[in-house]
Amino acid sequence: MSTYVFSVYNTEARNALDNNQEHPHISMRWATPCRFAVEAENPQKAETCIKEKYPREEGFVTKRLN
Repeated sequence: MSTYVFSVYNTEARNALDNNQEHPHISMRWATPCRFAVEAENPQKAETCIKEKYPREEGFVTKRLN
């Protein structure tokens, strides 16, 4: 297995921060990118894992850093 690093943030939290507001349901820590390490057999499986945990439909943006 290899370790893959991802950057994750939430667009809804970021938009609220840009408007000097707080999001009613999402912690404002998600307005700035957070880094996560995922161990997986390959990059595709790592990406699937991170996207399942932080889905685009809920405003999350993920980007693999390595």
